[in-house]
Amino acid sequence: MKANFHTHTYRCNHAEGADRRYVESAIEAGVRVLGFSDHSPYVGFTDGFYSFYRMKPEELWDYVFEIGKLRDEYKNDIEIHIGLEAEYYPRLFPALLEFLRPYGIEYLILGQHYLDDDQNGMYVQWARDEEGIKKYTDQCIEGLNTGVFSYLAHPDIVGFNRMDPVFKREMGRLCDASNALGLPMEVNVLGVLRDRIYPCEEYLEVCREKGSRMIIGLDAHLPEQFTNKDPLMKAEKMIKDHSLCLTEEIDMTRLARYYATNSR
Repeated sequence: MKANFHTHTYRCNHAEGADRRYVESAIEAGVRVLGFSDHSPYVGFTDGFYSFYRMKPEELWDYVFEIGKLRDEYKNDIEIHIGLEAEYYPRLFPALLEFLRPYGIEYLILGQHYLDDDQNGMYVQWARDEEGIKKYTDQCIEGLNTGVFSYLAHPDIVGFNRMDPVFKREMGRLCDASNALGLPMEVNVLGVLRDRIYPCEEYLEVCREKGSRMIIGLDAHLPEQFTNKDPLMKAEKMIKDHSLCLTEEIDMTRLARYYATNSR
């Protein structure tokens, strides 16, 4: 693994370890390009779990500043980029983009953990009926079509029954939307490490049928995940077994292009 764009920090309240340790572990593992993409703050959410598992708005400057210092310090050893993982909440998303504008964020990845856009939105792993998975797919596609995201993280996180044909139908819709925008689909290594419901075989089968490009996302919440090769090798085997095309590059110009064409 030469590039990983899915890396968290302690600021999201459910990852551990100093920023420097993530960089040093990535270098030790042979990673050449490291993207930090901690859970974005979201203006408009002030309490509840929505606000707990992400950094606070007032922490964003420290995040950008500290990662920027490490980028300069380790520039001869590794290429570091500053991004964020964000949900797409239609009512609040325009305000989020304006909030992020002055911070120099290089890229966004879409990681949709909740539906709707209020404090009581459904957690996507509880979306176990057809209406729920369709809402998840619709919300992800609408988010991708904003043009600011570089890829969709853990597309198969949704809790719907994998054996139901509806699951493949909805994963196919996600693949079609990503393919139309030239975006890769993620194989999430944290899901492998923690034996979660994702990444799943049914999702990978659809990606093969649709000819999707895949990207491995370590989804690192601990520095040691970089040097833990077993789950990474399992993820790579999944890709190989399904004859999928793997990329280690993302388009990091999308957010900047949005700002250039949507000036204040």
